[in-house]
Amino acid sequence: MKQRKLGAVLLSGIIITTLGLSACSGDSATSAGQSGAAGAGAEIPAPDVACDIPAGNLDGSAIDTSTVEGEITFQTQGLQADFGDFFKAKIKEFEDANPGVKINWTDQGGGGEFDQTITAQVTNCKMADVVNVPSSTILALSKANLLMDYDVKAPGIGDKFVPSIWDSTALGANDHHTALPWYYGPYITTYNKAVFKNAGLDENKPPATMEEMFDQAAEVAASGKGDFGIYGSPEWYMVAQLHGMGVNLLNKDRTAFDFASNPVAISYVTRFAELYKSGAVPKDSLTGEPDPGKAYANGNLAFGTPNASFLKSVKANNKGVYDNTGVGPFPTNKDVKPVFEGQYIAVSVTTKNAPLAMEFAEWITNAENELAWTRDGGAIIFPAATEALDKLAANPPAIADDPVFKAAYEQAAAAAKEAEAYPDVFYLTGGVQAALVENVNKAIRGEVEPEKALMTAQEQMNKLLKELNG
Repeated sequence: MKQRKLGAVLLSGIIITTLGLSACSGDSATSAGQSGAAGAGAEIPAPDVACDIPAGNLDGSAIDTSTVEGEITFQTQGLQADFGDFFKAKIKEFEDANPGVKINWTDQGGGGEFDQTITAQVTNCKMADVVNVPSSTILALSKANLLMDYDVKAPGIGDKFVPSIWDSTALGANDHHTALPWYYGPYITTYNKAVFKNAGLDENKPPATMEEMFDQAAEVAASGKGDFGIYGSPEWYMVAQLHGMGVNLLNKDRTAFDFASNPVAISYVTRFAELYKSGAVPKDSLTGEPDPGKAYANGNLAFGTPNASFLKSVKANNKGVYDNTGVGPFPTNKDVKPVFEGQYIAVSVTTKNAPLAMEFAEWITNAENELAWTRDGGAIIFPAATEALDKLAANPPAIADDPVFKAAYEQAAAAAKEAEAYPDVFYLTGGVQAALVENVNKAIRGEVEPEKALMTAQEQMNKLLKELNG
């Protein structure tokens, strides 16, 4: 057995981790450091892992899924507690259709420990055969060559997805696909019509751009009615808002962050700082909940959550505010597409049962099952499969009969048909994201000039990126 110090791997969360993994050589395995056979005109690079990898997982042939048998493990992220009945039924459906196979379902909570757990699983070569992970994690696993190459092993599998989503999610080596887009919640705008009216704003005119949103927030504060205009936390939505303004955080080849001198980015932070100073931003929003849903439910905040799912809690906590909620598209400049920032399904390249793992991953993301999950699963989410999205829009879930939800649902559905992945989001995680948020927060509070805050953030983020890339 040879021990090798291996490449650095970015795996989000708190990590700045170099996975020093050991690799075994063996007759039946493709050893670390070598590449698999050519496929689709390119080689599949082998990862550095502590276990043998079946040669068929790395060669240039497609996986034959015509016959499946045995068992695999399927791991979801934070779904078992609330959606157990749905997935248990689906797994039984698959097992009944394929006698003799067994799907062992596990679930890992989606909190701060998620990336650490995945890291441990990768290190020990015990990651589930089929995994459900978010954008940041899928990038890290793809960069480390730990996922099956769909373009070689299942050519044509991406034809079922919304083209703009599929085309923008080739994250693996040679620009191949390593993950199947599953579901997500398109961003929209929600706002309190009563607060708008009190401030003399047109209650039927949500902002079309971030500049308009800033202007309306300023007018709410200037009205002197005691209302707030906009939530201040940049943790969850700042990147999407900057994207909506046409700001790219990374350079063209995505080797470094390059946004600090962008006048639009500087304007974004400057406007937030001005709003904070004028009282348009709740001061505790920089330290409290990352989503404005809870503060919005108090009734004196103009703009609420851009995630339609959070409207459920608004309705439960303050029906009056909910009934006065208006809906509009997420503020974006012309020609900027809605962001797909969702969940993925992927297959571990170390799986010992590739036919079953690939077949199950394809099945759980087919149009029928993506439709079932997004319409009947109980959450307000949308599918990435084109046929499922069309059917969902034509026949929405019962919750869409509610006037506010109906408006939010229709707005989100319209965004879903044009969405694409915003690759910069994949890099905003863990310490990298914290560097951006902490420095922007300082500027919003007036502790440092926006230009200085952005430059400091950029320098810190590039230092981390350099360390992560080894």
